[in-house]
Amino acid sequence: MTLEERFNIAADLVRGIVSQINDTLLAQLYGYFKQAREGNIAFSRPSILNMRGRKMWDAWKSKENMSKENAMEKYVEIVYGLTNKSELLDK
Repeated sequence: MTLEERFNIAADLVRGIVSQINDTLLAQLYGYFKQAREGNIAFSRPSILNMRGRKMWDAWKSKENMSKENAMEKYVEIVYGLTNKSELLDK
């Protein structure tokens, strides 16, 4: 199974447990997900009035210049820790 396939499985798993993930970890996952899918962030930090948007922006920005593959691996690793789904380990 390719890294891309494992990443997609992990993303599907997160959708099913998103309500059980605390905001800090959710922001971290968001940062890895966005870095893996889109690369470096290309827009300005949201207004102070948008605290959730700022938290997510900061999480993504903290992954700046991380490779797509590394971001995918980190995302999969965190989701595996949350779900213990063995299919995420298949290589």
